[in-house]
Amino acid sequence: MRIPMTKQTLIVRAVAAASLVCALGISRPAFSQEEGAGAAQLAAVHTGIPHDAVYDMSLTGANGIAVGGFGTILETKDSGASWNKVESGTEFALLGIAVNGEKRIVVGQRGTVLVGKPGGGWENIKSGSEARLMKVAVNAAGTAIAVGEFGTVLRSKDAGKTWSKQTLPWATFREDGYEPHLYTIAIDDSGRAVIGGEFSYVIVSTDSGENWKLVMKGDKSIFSMFFLPDGSGYAVGQEGLVMHTTDMGGTWTNVDTKSNANLFGVWCSKHGEIVVTGQRALLRSSDNGVTWTPSTDLEIARNWFVPIAAGEATTKSPGGEMVSQVIYIGGYMGKIARLLQ
Repeated sequence: MRIPMTKQTLIVRAVAAASLVCALGISRPAFSQEEGAGAAQLAAVHTGIPHDAVYDMSLTGANGIAVGGFGTILETKDSGASWNKVESGTEFALLGIAVNGEKRIVVGQRGTVLVGKPGGGWENIKSGSEARLMKVAVNAAGTAIAVGEFGTVLRSKDAGKTWSKQTLPWATFREDGYEPHLYTIAIDDSGRAVIGGEFSYVIVSTDSGENWKLVMKGDKSIFSMFFLPDGSGYAVGQEGLVMHTTDMGGTWTNVDTKSNANLFGVWCSKHGEIVVTGQRALLRSSDNGVTWTPSTDLEIARNWFVPIAAGEATTKSPGGEMVSQVIYIGGYMGKIARLLQ
């Protein structure tokens, strides 16, 4: 199913015969605290102004990056507890982040590509494309792949410094040769890459993007994927779409969460924890997706969240220090919030 391409309408879905509505903070239902709202499940650590948005986020150890509208880049040095805005050099919306060791790449509107400088700051790179780039991934060898609107696939072999356009065999994927919007990408250190997009397209490469094979297609768009090092992972998308894989995208099984919300972000751990964000929805599982708990938090019921990232919190006590995992989500109004248990 096609969604008109703006980042705002990436997080929008028509329901039945209803028209598309903008999800960025408007057209919210009128809730009151008495209408079934549960206890607060979020603790905000950063909030912007009404027109701000956070579209992607990455945390590695104490360091993290979040990106959003109007060229926003936020950085943290304390595992997500606080965030500071840094200069990006662009006013275009930034939509995707890839981090692997010292390699840092950000992509966004109008073919924008930024590469992190060794000493800090960002360098604006010519991508050779004017397409809206939705997501980017990079592996340890420096192979980076960015995907975006109308079948755009760009590849870099030098961690984002130079790029070339990849032409996929769309005519072999469907008779009309239609080039779908591509929303998400992952690549591992072996060079296996997985793209998710419109019409439940899952497109896989086993040779760092030299060749591509369509392994699945359907009706609903895939908006986000997340993989663990062993190749297990999840994909989420339109109208409650949740799928599970154990072979990094080669095969998929549907997961029933009892939700029909549009789902925009997914994260999982090796311990069976899963978190899914979406339009007026947040789903959690602690048993590898066997059972799910939807959020009843009023803030979640009224708004949208997209990226999810896991950080660490250190609690000091007379007996020493305890390190625990902390999950953050980002979204409307440039908000980054910690999930409460």
